[in-house]
Amino acid sequence: MNPWMWIALPLIGALIGWCTNWLAVKMIFRPRTKRRILGITFEGLLPRRRSQLATSVAETVERDLLSVDQIQSLVQRMIQGDEIRSLLREKIETLLKGQISKLGPLAAGFLSGDTFQRLQTKVQDEILVFIEGLGSKIHEGLAENLDIREMVRTRIESFDLARLEDIIQRIAAQELQHIVILGGILGFVVGLAEVGLLWILS
Repeated sequence: MNPWMWIALPLIGALIGWCTNWLAVKMIFRPRTKRRILGITFEGLLPRRRSQLATSVAETVERDLLSVDQIQSLVQRMIQGDEIRSLLREKIETLLKGQISKLGPLAAGFLSGDTFQRLQTKVQDEILVFIEGLGSKIHEGLAENLDIREMVRTRIESFDLARLEDIIQRIAAQELQHIVILGGILGFVVGLAEVGLLWILS
């Protein structure tokens, strides 16, 4: 058997494997519009399945990442949180002092000390009750009006195909390159196996 076969067949196999996987990766994205060649219609996997992809991603986001219940819980915690209450108390105190000072020295003297503290506490309590009620209404409104699945699905479907391809390429560039390289390696191994088989049979 010609010794050059030990070099030629593995290299040809590597080239075929590399080209095949390179073409397969390209066909994930291209052609972006339907092309008819020799009676066969070609269209990239991503353009053809964009609607299904958008629906699948939207369902995953809603189920595993960002559900309406999670957003409702976050809003409720923010409204009832100590940080919000502390900021609110500081703001109320500043506003009350400013308004009382405008009433003149007599009113300012009357509304000082314990009287001011009781007034401040009363205003704070009323506003906090109002905010908690507002939080409940927001909580209910989110459940009725916020459709995360539809928002994500619509957003993905509205992406320009070039932009969507660029996003996926940036996320999975290394993995896609590994697929192409793996095709070359497997092709080389297959070519080497073919030479070995021919050598055994010869």
